[in-house]
Amino acid sequence: MKKILFLFSLVIMITGVSAQDMKSYKPMSKFCYKIYTKRISKPKKTEEKRRKKAVRLLKWKHISSNQLYKASLIITDDDQRLVYVKEAYPKITDKSNALLLTNAFEKYLHVELLWEYIEKSNEKLGIAPMDLESYTQYLSLKDKKKDKQRDEVVKPKDKPKEKTEETKTEETKTPDLVEKAKQPAKTDNKEEVKTPVTSPTNSITYPKTEGYAGNTGCESCLNDNQFTAFKNALSKFDTDEEKTKLCLEYVYTYCFSTAQIMQLGELIKTESMRFVFFKAAYEKVYDRDNYLHVKQLLINQSYINGINEIYIVPKVEKPYAEGIPSPCVLSNNDYEQIKTNIRRELSTRQKLETAKNLIAQYKCISSQQVKSMLNLFSLETDKLDFAKFAYKYCNDKNNYSVVSSFFTSLSSKNELNEYVKKYKE
Repeated sequence: MKKILFLFSLVIMITGVSAQDMKSYKPMSKFCYKIYTKRISKPKKTEEKRRKKAVRLLKWKHISSNQLYKASLIITDDDQRLVYVKEAYPKITDKSNALLLTNAFEKYLHVELLWEYIEKSNEKLGIAPMDLESYTQYLSLKDKKKDKQRDEVVKPKDKPKEKTEETKTEETKTPDLVEKAKQPAKTDNKEEVKTPVTSPTNSITYPKTEGYAGNTGCESCLNDNQFTAFKNALSKFDTDEEKTKLCLEYVYTYCFSTAQIMQLGELIKTESMRFVFFKAAYEKVYDRDNYLHVKQLLINQSYINGINEIYIVPKVEKPYAEGIPSPCVLSNNDYEQIKTNIRRELSTRQKLETAKNLIAQYKCISSQQVKSMLNLFSLETDKLDFAKFAYKYCNDKNNYSVVSSFFTSLSSKNELNEYVKKYKE
């Protein structure tokens, strides 16, 4: 009898746990979130202790992706911030919007590690892969609405059906892929033009960045380890559309060389999509003067002409005349200190005011540094306000289109461009 009662209680416990896992929790209220951030922002001896306290306070609470993103910025150490986000991830109410958390990190390695963790966790929990359309709609929401987001509950009965359907579709897709791979050898040249195959890597010349002293679109490109990690992650995507979207997203966030752009382009088999990526990447590429090398991966003459049209012929800069000061430079140490001071502020208003005061104090900043700092603000209005303010102190105003490319909203882009035009007048 005791054994039966024990087994019965065990079944109740297991079903109770599974029911809890499927429950859709509400994120903490605005009032509770303020108390939470105040408690974790109190002075600590180390950032590790701050991180442990932040995780401990979430034991009986739940948090949205947007709330966790803002709270993570309180932790100044990048490594501790990554650990905090991972440890707090099970408490997130809207894991489908977790891509937002990658904005809390600037180093590509941290972004890659976090995204791998998110993908594995969501796969175990049965959460559908991120939909770009729904994510862009999520980004357009106001900060208050983002704080209240939570995922819909999926019934356990539906899960095995989805798995069987996926396996069936994979089984039906694999023969098609094999057939498509065999078709180019049998078909005429006309079909090869529609879906061109890239030239063998042995016949392609990749420009080197060592000793490069020409025009640049960004400060320094990714090192070999960082780029290899990104390239391997990109190769896991099935369709060219997914690869192109990811490349277009990352090309405005990180700095690539022409050779790296070419290697990414080789992974995109559809020539039209490859051309779109090449055209968009030119504005931000590190070694701009080498960019005509990408034409080796294009066959259609109209696409080759398109690259020629956007390419700017290098001009030899004249030396500065005596008595004329050279452009100012905001050092990396000063720039990192500015960002640290901004992260310490809790409210969005304080962050914006601190950013403006510090830039006005140094009276110097590059367009690339302005763009990177926009990630520190959560509100679109604050990002636009700071972008306008910083233009006055920008040391490369002719390159300010880099900043406007940050904004996904067309209205924000147009407003910033109009402001720049009026300022020049």
